[in-house]
Amino acid sequence: MNAHTALSTPVSSRRAEGATPSPERIYAIGDVHGRADLFAMMLRAIQRDGQSRGASATKIIILGDLIDRGPRSRDMIEMVRRFDEGTSGVVTLRGNHEELLVRSAAGSDAAQRIWLRNGGAATLLSFGLHPDRLRGLSAPERARRITQAVGTPNLEWIGALPTHFISGDYFFCHAGIKPGLDLNKQRTRDLLWIRDEFLQSEVEHGAIVVHGHAETDEPEFRHNRINIDTAAYRTGRLTAIGLEGPERWILSVEQK
Repeated sequence: MNAHTALSTPVSSRRAEGATPSPERIYAIGDVHGRADLFAMMLRAIQRDGQSRGASATKIIILGDLIDRGPRSRDMIEMVRRFDEGTSGVVTLRGNHEELLVRSAAGSDAAQRIWLRNGGAATLLSFGLHPDRLRGLSAPERARRITQAVGTPNLEWIGALPTHFISGDYFFCHAGIKPGLDLNKQRTRDLLWIRDEFLQSEVEHGAIVVHGHAETDEPEFRHNRINIDTAAYRTGRLTAIGLEGPERWILSVEQK
């Protein structure tokens, strides 16, 4: 496999457009979707980038959708869970795919059907459960087998993941927010699932929203939001944004 790492691509910004508190350096990583290989590459890229910039209080924010579609969802869950439980420097947010897994394991027939059609089968395979074994079963029996495969500790950890994080002038979440609604009053469904109403909105949100969920060829920079989901499972390219004070820069790792 060919691997390529591009580091520290600067993005022009002005102080009025947003800043993190000083001193704080943040790296936000877009949707991984089971590409544990790219995630490991990104962690190394972040380490090198941080060393090149000098010492600073640093936080890594993972914007959700660790799982599904790509081949190594189990590795992603287990790796990130260890990081998340072992250090205060990592914040893992819940995505809609994590939500579907938890609801599927809880017995929701609708969630199971949606999840299995949208990448959940790859997650089950990574845990050694072929999705064909769920055919013809009742929703409670499918839930039992999903829980048995993924494990209750993993499901409890996923179910407890936060839906958002705030730092300075930035609001981090998986999908976006409901325009016009106070940031402190956002609903979980919107934070995990919203699309067009948020993506097309030109209103100020009270913070710059850093999100994934909406696949894009290149990171999108708007006056009110930043989208860093470059469809890693499909393109082989994982994107992160670095933020420190008024500065912004992009990290990208790629493996075909």
